[in-house]
Amino acid sequence: MEVMASYTLNELMRVRIEEPLVCDLLLEGTSVRLPDTRLLAFLGGLTEPRDEDALAGLCADATGWDRERCRAVVARLITSGVLRESSFEHPLLDEAERWRKYGWLDALILHCRTEGQPYGDVVDAARPSDPDAVLRERVDRHGPPSFWKHVDTDHHVALPEPADYPDRDLGEVLLARRTHVPWTGVPMTAPRVSRLLRDVNRPLVEMRRRAEREYTTRPSVLLENTYGDIETYFAAFDVDGVEPGLYHYDPAGHRLSLVRRGDLREQVRTAFTGQERAAGGSCALLLSVVWERHMFRYAHDSRAYRTVMTILGQFAQRYLVALTALGFTTFPTPAHLPEETDALIGTRRFEESGVYLVAAG
Repeated sequence: MEVMASYTLNELMRVRIEEPLVCDLLLEGTSVRLPDTRLLAFLGGLTEPRDEDALAGLCADATGWDRERCRAVVARLITSGVLRESSFEHPLLDEAERWRKYGWLDALILHCRTEGQPYGDVVDAARPSDPDAVLRERVDRHGPPSFWKHVDTDHHVALPEPADYPDRDLGEVLLARRTHVPWTGVPMTAPRVSRLLRDVNRPLVEMRRRAEREYTTRPSVLLENTYGDIETYFAAFDVDGVEPGLYHYDPAGHRLSLVRRGDLREQVRTAFTGQERAAGGSCALLLSVVWERHMFRYAHDSRAYRTVMTILGQFAQRYLVALTALGFTTFPTPAHLPEETDALIGTRRFEESGVYLVAAG
């Protein structure tokens, strides 16, 4: 006697309430559209494995459709992977289940939805696109996002001639960087701030200016504007030559633009989850991401969320090395409270988000 195959729901699937409904099969990296919202009741009622005939009956009860139509729907759901044989176990399921047990379900969804997408903007991509053509159409339709941020303030601090670095070997500098050690006590001065901000942001300025010059004739230059989505805010706590307060750094004009006056140690500490060292030094650098600049370059490619976080880490490392070379102890942290960070730097986090802090002292 032939044993009828039984089927159950895909073990790792997300349903998006859109028009039409969409099932994201996370381990397969595919999505399936459902033609009718009544199918939600059908899928929700599938609590144990059933054969195709029983599934058609369950579908008919949930939707009110006739059996023949329901059999066709069930067949399509099996073919698409929304339903699969109960004896099948995806080879990645055990590892994925471990993420869930650790309470990382949201991270697992992001991880699955942003991996395995074909690259079309790199040399020798398996499915190459023409970045110039794609971005030219986008530029013609919308215009590019602004390349530079300008803070509405009358108080600007022109940074002085940069101080020289101490005479130290690069290898010594790299080996000297530590996080959980006492502050060195080296005084932070405006010339040292000037050296720090100018050197760290030099490639950012070069990339943005090239993108500004060339994007109309070669739109793909926007993809080369690697640090173009990052802004730096400078929190002065005890800096000789800079009044206490929070400033936005204008890399094009090499100046600080006042955002908030006063001793903001407590606000910085609170925004970065109460960490004492976040505001325990003489200053802190808050790095933010302007989302539209990044999304404009990588529209319809949510994998780029990973990319911008990687780039942000690269940029923060430039600050860490430069500060260490100047003789300071550093403390980096991405742990922050979004609303408090928004309030501190005056942003709306779905437009621009403070993400990373580097304290120094």
